[in-house]
This record gives sequence, structure tokens and C-alpha cells, in this order.
Amino acid sequence: MYRIWALLFSSVLLAADPVAQITALAGQVAPELGADALLRLIEKGRITGLPTQKKIIARAHELARLAKDPVRRLPIPGLGPAKADDIALDRLSLETRAIFALTQLDPELGAKAFRDVIKPTPRKITCADGTYDDVTAYAALLRIFGKTEDKLAFVQSLSSHAELSPAAWLADEDVVKGALPGALARLTGEERLFTGLLPDTQAKYKSVPALADYVKRNLEAEACKESSVEGWQRNTRSAAAAAFKLELKPPAFGEGLQNRSWLEDDRESQTLFQSLLFARNKNAPEWFTRFAEYLKRIRDGKASFDRQAEMFGAAYIASPRGLIRENILIEYINVLAQASLQRESPQAWYRQAIALPAAVVSLPEAEYESVLRAYERSGNPGLVLIASQQRLGL
Repeated sequence: MYRIWALLFSSVLLAADPVAQITALAGQVAPELGADALLRLIEKGRITGLPTQKKIIARAHELARLAKDPVRRLPIPGLGPAKADDIALDRLSLETRAIFALTQLDPELGAKAFRDVIKPTPRKITCADGTYDDVTAYAALLRIFGKTEDKLAFVQSLSSHAELSPAAWLADEDVVKGALPGALARLTGEERLFTGLLPDTQAKYKSVPALADYVKRNLEAEACKESSVEGWQRNTRSAAAAAFKLELKPPAFGEGLQNRSWLEDDRESQTLFQSLLFARNKNAPEWFTRFAEYLKRIRDGKASFDRQAEMFGAAYIASPRGLIRENILIEYINVLAQASLQRESPQAWYRQAIALPAAVVSLPEAEYESVLRAYERSGNPGLVLIASQQRLGL
């Protein structure tokens, strides 16, 4: 209770200076959220004065190093409709942003900070994985600060298909380019990732003679189940085999992944939501009966945080303006404010917390304002921080 009153009191004191409010809140939320908030202030030019800018960046860098996820995880192409989050809250991405921001002010300090960044090693991908580790941010640092031997070492130590695209990006010198065939020759396995990234690999390595052997060797390796049925993966493999005039042998298939969203798993709820959203008369008794059924599905206690937050957000959009919508907003805020996920998985929490403000920004201004005020009154530092950022256009 004391924390809530302290937060509300500090919010009142700092309301006249939203920048100061954001810098204060950055220390009360998960490190990832705090680092991102401070870096946005710098990147949007909201902090003036060289000493203050350096201080803010240094603090953001410290918070970035406390992030739980070492690197950004991207959805493996071809597995479904999943797409990458717009904002990356992993350690490497946040560190990279901090270093680039510092470099704008002091190139020497930026180069020094780069030397403390540890080269990430992507985890091995199996047929049970739907995402892979993206090391592009490290390659971006290497491209700016790395010497020839640093880039060469990156290419020579490749251990995953995930590193092929960043490696090709770094091959702007002959000695580094000359190491690319060796990198291709070492990579076998991770079929799901190999297939997902194959079109991009073919485009970036089309002038490397070793590409044909790389494709042949990996096409003949054990594959995941989805590559045996009609769909994106099998079509990609067939196209690659045709391009290199290879005979595509039936591979031995491994386990597959059921990577489905709640919308796919619960078509009944989705159908019900669509009927509520597009109903012509939202004052009819039948509409309220069906809406009550939809809310019951949300409150049944069986839904994950992601699903519950998504469904409450959807219910808010579908509901008519007035008391019902206001009550839905209160429930939605309670789900967000009480979620332990805020510190267990800040990126997953942030994805849901930012969804409603992003959805209602195109609605009448009063709707957007009511959501921001609800976030500000929640007593949750993360939600107050998001509202403050929205008001500053960050």
C-alpha cells in the first residue's frame, strides 16, 4: 500500500515534468522496461545537455545488462502467422542501442563500451522450437566497431544457421568474404531453422560456390514433420532442390511442433467475439447475453495471461461506450497490474500492456484518454510508465 501511495504522490509531483517522471519510473520497473524507457528519451531528443545525456545512457546501459533474455528471439519463418515484436527488450538489443546512443555523443566511449559486449552463441534449434536467437545486433556492432580480425573470428566461429545472414552482412572485406565457404561447410542440422531461413540464405550466398553443397547436405538431413506435408516448408525445400538440380530424397522426419495461438485453439470464442464486434444492435438483450458468455470464458480461470489479456482487450473494443466498457477496462487493468509476468517475462508483459493504447489511439480521443488515465491510476509503475510515454509520443 505504501508503494502505491508513494507512486501516486511522486506522479503528482512530477506531472508537470513528464521526462522527470519517466526517468524516476525507470528504476521502479523491470530492468528491460527501464532501459528501453531511458533510451527512448535519448533517441527522441527529450534529454538535453551532454553530461545529463551521458548519465542517462550509462544508467540505461546498466539496466540493459540486467535483462533476463540474452538475445532477441524471432519466430522461425514458415511455421505460422507469428511475427517479431516491434520492440526488442533483450540484453543484446538494449546494450546495442545504448552503445550507439553513446557513440553519437562520444565515439571513443562507444568503441570502449563495445569491447565489453560478449559475443552471443545462438542456442541449437530442434523440432520443438518455434523461435531462434537473432544475433544481428552483435553484427551491427561489429560492422561499426570491429576490426578485420573481429569480423573474421565471427565468421570462422559460426555454429548455427541463425548466424549466416549477419556473417554475409559483415563480409565487406576479401579476407572475411573468403571465410564464408568454410562457414557453410560446417553447418548441418537444425532443419527447421535451415528451411525457415533458406530463401534468405540463398539470396545472400548466391555467389558463394559452397552454397550448393550446403543446400544438398542439409536437404538430406533429418527433417521435422511439417516438411513432409504440403505447405511452406516442403515447397521451400522443393524449390531449393530444383534451383540446384538436386534429387530431393525423402528425409527421415523428426518430431513436430504444435505452435498455435489461442485464436486457433478456441475458434468458438473467436467466432463469438466476431459476432459481438460487428453486431448492428449492441443494445439488444441477445447481445448482452452473448457478451456475458464471452466474459465468462475470460474469467473461467483456465486462460493464460496472454489469452486473458487479449480477450479483455478485445472485449473492450467490442463493448458499447458507457458503464460496461468502463468495467471491462477496470478488469483489464487488474489483469495487467497483477501479472507476475511483468518481471518474469517483461517482453511478453509489455506486448500485452501496450496493445490496448495502440488499438484505441484511432478511436475518438476520449477513449484514448480514458485508457491512459486508467493506466495512470492503476498504481502499477509499468502501466504508469507506458501512459507517460504515450503522452510524450515515445
